[in-house]
Amino acid sequence: MTSFLQEISIQPARSADIEVIQSVDLAASALFETTGLIDDGPDGPSPIPTRALEAGIESGLLSIALHDDQIIGFVLSRKISPDLYLEQVSVRPEFGRRGVGTALIEHVIAQADDLRLRGVILSTFRDLAWNGPFYARLGFSELPRPAIKPWMQELEVIQSETMDVSLRCFMRRPGRWDKNWLRLPASNSAESQKPIAASQNS
Repeated sequence: MTSFLQEISIQPARSADIEVIQSVDLAASALFETTGLIDDGPDGPSPIPTRALEAGIESGLLSIALHDDQIIGFVLSRKISPDLYLEQVSVRPEFGRRGVGTALIEHVIAQADDLRLRGVILSTFRDLAWNGPFYARLGFSELPRPAIKPWMQELEVIQSETMDVSLRCFMRRPGRWDKNWLRLPASNSAESQKPIAASQNS
């Protein structure tokens, strides 16, 4: 008998998928409405920006999870050498707690290894069950404050506009190349090294 996860395929996103990906993002953000952790303002939550998704498609770091040809989740990452930064991972609530999010994160971990980066970094709520504790079970550990880099501080400034960053933390999972890392050529664009989206679901 085929399991649910065996029916899931993870593949690169296309431009035609952007609108659906944004709808998945909005649906997933509803999980935060009862927590009081995010102040989305009078207009409510807004989807992840189109330009961030377009950048992910161009870099090959935006992937979707498909079930019966339906997009039920996605993950967006960005290379910020020497690591891969997990910008956003979202799953439609009706498909939650079935391993889809885990599969998407494991996909990102594999991408970091394929790119010969040292590991994966993310920003998340420290104590929220489906945030910090969830990532800890997947091998992520909280970064101590002395290890926080300038780009992470910049991201905290952005996040502080809608949430209490004292409740959040950066977590990192070392990858295959962590101890024997081979530095890749730096990007020609400094802008491509900066996180675009201040993720709230990851």
